[in-house]
Parts: sequence; C-alpha cells; structure tokens
Amino acid sequence: MTRRTARLTAALGALLLLTACTGAEDEAAAPPSKHPVFDENLKSQVSLALRQTQRAGNASFTHTLTFESKRGRAVQTISGRVDFAGGTGEATIRWQVPESYPSDVKDLLLGRAPGLGPADSASHAFVDSRQITYRAASSRYWLRYGKGDYDPALGDGALIRLWGTESPVGGTLMEALSGTRAVSVREGNAGRTYQAETPPIVSSILPFSLAGELNDEAGAAFNPVQPPKPLPTTVTVDSRGMITHARADLSHLLGKEGSVLDDVTALRMELKLSGIGTSRPAAKAEGTILPASDTVRSIWTVKPGRCVDFSTGQHNATLVAEIPCSRTHDGRLLAQVPYGDGPYPGDTATKNQARTACRSAYHRASEEWTGEAAEEGTYWYMWSDREDWQDGGKAVCYVVTPKGAAQDPATAGTL
Repeated sequence: MTRRTARLTAALGALLLLTACTGAEDEAAAPPSKHPVFDENLKSQVSLALRQTQRAGNASFTHTLTFESKRGRAVQTISGRVDFAGGTGEATIRWQVPESYPSDVKDLLLGRAPGLGPADSASHAFVDSRQITYRAASSRYWLRYGKGDYDPALGDGALIRLWGTESPVGGTLMEALSGTRAVSVREGNAGRTYQAETPPIVSSILPFSLAGELNDEAGAAFNPVQPPKPLPTTVTVDSRGMITHARADLSHLLGKEGSVLDDVTALRMELKLSGIGTSRPAAKAEGTILPASDTVRSIWTVKPGRCVDFSTGQHNATLVAEIPCSRTHDGRLLAQVPYGDGPYPGDTATKNQARTACRSAYHRASEEWTGEAAEEGTYWYMWSDREDWQDGGKAVCYVVTPKGAAQDPATAGTL
C-alpha cells in the first residue's frame, strides 16, 4: 500500500465513523411518540380512553347492575357485542332475582305479566340507530321497534335505554364514562387504574321507573350552590389506552323516602370489555319478526276473542302484543266492560265492579275461549285507575293459557 492510499483509507474510515455517530445522535435526539391517553391531562384520561376504545371499532362487553340486600343479591346482566364504527350491537339481558324479594321489588325489576307472575327474566335484542329488534325468552318471534313506534310514557324505559349514545347498545356504564374525571392513577404492569368521579346520570342509563326509586341528583346538576355528589368509580385501561374494566358505586343514591328499594343496602354497576377490535356482532335476528307498530297496543283496545302476549319489553302490564290465536299465546280476551259515566268511585269499588263484570263475562263467553284457561274456572281482570278514568272507566276480562299461570288473589277470580 502506498502512503497516499493509506491516507485515503484513513480519511474514508473517519468519514464513515463521523456519519455513523451523526446518525446515532440524530436518532437519540428524535422525540418519543406521544401516548394518546397517558400523556394527556389526568382528569381527561378516562374520557380519552373511551374514545380510544371506540376507535378500535368493536368489542365484547358484560355489564352488571347489582342490588345487595339482606334478602339476597339481585343482578341484571347485559352482555353482547358492539360495532362502534357501524353503529350496531347485539345483547342478551338476564335478571337473577331471589324468590325472597318482595313482589313490589320483583315487579319493579322484572315487570309483571298479569296472570303469569313476573315478566320474562331473559331477553335478546339487536340494536342499530333506527330500530331495536327484541325477543323475550318465552316468545317464538321478534318485535321490531322503530324510534317512532316507542312511546316512553307507555313503559318504564327499559327498552328505549338500549339505544345508546356512547355505544350502540345502551343501558351500561359506558354511557357515563365520557363525563368521568380521573382523580388519581396507579401504574400497573399492563396499563393504569384510575380512581375517578362520574356524574350521577343514572336516569340516562336505568329505566325510568328504576331511576325514579333512587335519589337521582342529576336534576341538581346545574345547581351552583349544591352540585350533585358524583359516583365513586374505578376504571382500568390497558397499555394501548383502551378501557377493559369500570365499576361505579351507586349506593349513596339509595334511601329515597317511600322507595320500594328501602331494603337494598348497596347498589353498583360493573362493566367489562374484551375482544376489542375483534368482536363484530351478528348481522341480524333470525326467525319471525313482527313490526311493533302493527302488533303492540294497549290491552284496552284488543277486541274480545283475540289473543295476546304480555312480553313486549316495555314493563307495562297494559301493553300487549296482539297475535293470531293459532300461535302460542299468554291469554285470550273475554270482554271489554265499560263502567259508564260518573266520577271515579275509588280503587276498591272499581276493582269489585271489575270482578263482578268479569264473572258475568266468563259465563257468557264462548266455551272455545274459556276452554283455553290454564286452570278451569279461573278468569282474570284489569280495571281502570284514577288516571285512566278521564278516558272512561273500563274492565278487561281474560283467561291465561297453559303457557303458565300464577295465582294472584288481587286480579284473579275463581268460580
């Protein structure tokens, strides 16, 4: 090697070394990527985690509402899958209510099918932005409700709550997380756990009747003097910034004077998310689908001889699905008996008139109709209350079929 070649080789080596060092320095100087949740203001991190979860496209979920009482534990479970991007979801709703619970609490939680006892404890639904396709566990068909087919004044809101704002399937804690503010955070191996506060907006999550039994302070949300007390909430977020678990304590909303929940000592909600990004829901309901607009109506408008089911999803005993008598059904109407004009005579007198009128209607009815009774010689009846009296008092008489019958001395008559 000549001296000139050696010098050139050394110069090239120095240049390569310099280039390598410069590249390393540039790489070290590059700022680290910003985490979409953890690098933002602490108070907003739960809300941002909800947005991050929604951007993943879809998820599986399980939501529980738990009532603790000395009589036992009642639990509602809503589980299913949602497609945030497509605005669709499917859900199964189940109630587990101890037999020891008083009848008024069972009626509040489950609703009531007159003559059959508590309403179905399980149901299924497909939800999108335009309609809810609903089926009670005891039904062999689906009811399809469009938003124009549902009148909240006719039910307790259990069905309408399935239309969500933060998720295609509503009625879960997910509806409240956008307003949840983190107070503190604990680092974990795979994410973070937040202690947080959620506005007490249970009226946008729970059915109207159930929310009405709580000290729902949402109405005081705009009171600057005494703002509502938030719900203590714990939220777990994974390393990607997506929510996997949330739990809120609603116990301080109990204790409303005169509430049928006076025996309940604790109340909480819990949400679990999994399969985020890989849990697309089923496309549609399979089987017979009946439009609610043509099927669901007030029992006061059903003609004698027609057949009905009581499982409409609306927790209103006077709302029924009128179906062909060739289908399995809950009951057959015997008569609609008007009371006539005059002032409201009072609850006891109205009930007694209904019993007398329906006894006569049973004797006059076709044997084909009365022969369907689950228990021979037994008929059932409803009567107008004070609120309904302005439209004209009436008694409705019917028999329940062998699908199931529970003795209820208040509304059953036996010959």
